[in-house]
Amino acid sequence: MDTVRILCMRWLSIALFSGLVLCAVPAGAALNTIPAMGTVFLGEEGLDITATGVGPGSQVAWYGPGGSVTSVPSATVTVADPTDFYISPATFSGKTGAWFLLPSNSLAFYVQDPTLEVRVYDYSLNFEITPSSNWLPAGDAAGFRIETNLYEMAKRPGVSGAPVTIRLKGPDGVEYSSLGSYSLRDIAVSRSPQETGAVWYTGNSLYPRGTYTVLAECDANDMKDNYPVTGKTISTGVSFVMQTTNPLIATPTTDRPMTTAATMTAATSRPTTVITTVATTVPATTETTPVETAVPVTTPPPTTAPGFGCISILSGLCVAAALAFSRR
Repeated sequence: MDTVRILCMRWLSIALFSGLVLCAVPAGAALNTIPAMGTVFLGEEGLDITATGVGPGSQVAWYGPGGSVTSVPSATVTVADPTDFYISPATFSGKTGAWFLLPSNSLAFYVQDPTLEVRVYDYSLNFEITPSSNWLPAGDAAGFRIETNLYEMAKRPGVSGAPVTIRLKGPDGVEYSSLGSYSLRDIAVSRSPQETGAVWYTGNSLYPRGTYTVLAECDANDMKDNYPVTGKTISTGVSFVMQTTNPLIATPTTDRPMTTAATMTAATSRPTTVITTVATTVPATTETTPVETAVPVTTPPPTTAPGFGCISILSGLCVAAALAFSRR
């Protein structure tokens, strides 16, 4: 039983050691090895294209876009050393597509003009940073999206993807090689588009408020050094402001109190209008005039005096009649 246990432990140790050795091999160890009918890019050098059937002194031909192998080649290149081949931009620029091995006209490899772009995303609010919306709210989780045709490198033996580096530079001039545990160096890109996900937590004090710039580049097989063209081996840069307040709505924000103040003025003017209306509607002079008119109307009471005179006369007559009657 102990013997079996010891043997198992030995096999396990060997397996673990072998795994560590394999993991220690750089991902780019076979980055320069091109399989048959594989894809190469302008600017790559030191390529081993022997698997394509090309030998020392062989010729490869390009028949033009949509050209036929039965026609005369539009361009030919002699390969001196198939283990150290250079896709020179001067030679292969404008000649992308299939290249064939002469004289058999068998397909050797494809040449492509590289393309590379990077985008910045706010994963907290789900929007892309653009020239018209270049504000990243401090505290949000952000990440990157890589768009490229370099993912074809993932089809090379032992290669997990094209090594793309994202360069993030902060307001103090510091360039970040990683964001937390996520490395921005040699990201293996195996598809397009490829997103990093929310790897940048901008609320961390390591990232000061201010203007940031981001770009991506690929220097696989020295292609960036040989072909340093924006949009090809180097992406267009993305600039944005990372802070708490959105600079794009700073002016509208100051306008809001002005609008409120105007509303308050309108509300204040309403009572003023009401007061003026009341004063006009009930003038003191109008109320006094009916009173003065009523006083002259009371002047007729002297006219009612004759009524009292008649009563006095009748009373006198009655008294006289009574006296006369009494005398009889």
